[in-house]
Amino acid sequence: MNNKIKELYSNLPGERKELAKLAEHYEAAFMELENQRRRVVAIDALSGIKPNRDEEILFRETMHNVRRIIISELEKTVEDIEHRGDKNWMKNYRDGVI
Repeated sequence: MNNKIKELYSNLPGERKELAKLAEHYEAAFMELENQRRRVVAIDALSGIKPNRDEEILFRETMHNVRRIIISELEKTVEDIEHRGDKNWMKNYRDGVI
């Protein structure tokens, strides 16, 4: 997903690049959360507590879905920014973009 963020970063005009930077910060925070989760599961395993498979699957699916939503919304925002002033463009967001 970092490649998609980098692609969107290059498509944004200079004053809007902070949007892609924000998405990169979200990605870094999600990676840190996943690393913490791995550490907790590893510590539990060392103490003899078996990880709950369903819980792990749910955690990974949720993280994947949140990442997908953030990228999707960033793509829509970039499209609206690129088409600003185009009267034939159907906006993704009624209230527009800043």
